Amino acid sequence: MNFAFKASMLAVVVALSGCATYSSNMRVGNDMSYASLADQRAASQTIQVLDVAPSDATVLGSVDAGRCHRSFVETAPAEQMVLLDLKLAAYALGADAITDINVEKQSALTKNCWYMLDGKAKALRLAAPQG
Repeated sequence: MNFAFKASMLAVVVALSGCATYSSNMRVGNDMSYASLADQRAASQTIQVLDVAPSDATVLGSVDAGRCHRSFVETAPAEQMVLLDLKLAAYALGADAITDINVEKQSALTKNCWYMLDGKAKALRLAAPQG
């Protein structure tokens, strides 16, 4: 009896552990309060969105961002907010541009969301113009 109780409690804990939000780069809805207006503006104006990386650009790494839609009383996350999150992440790395942007809608029930917009991109440092 004691073993059965412990096993069932373990099963409940494992099942509920998937309901907790565990991604540090995932935001709920369209809230931007995590970044100052100055940083948002600077990232938006500084980080270029390129279709193709120039051959002389340096890849600084990948950046990712997620936006969760958790409640019907909240505004659904917008793709442009994920793009701004990607720009902010690249700006924090010291990048000049992002490329290879991919934003997709995914089921996120295990992250306590109905769905999420998940974005990924490559952060680039562009070569200084010669002149």
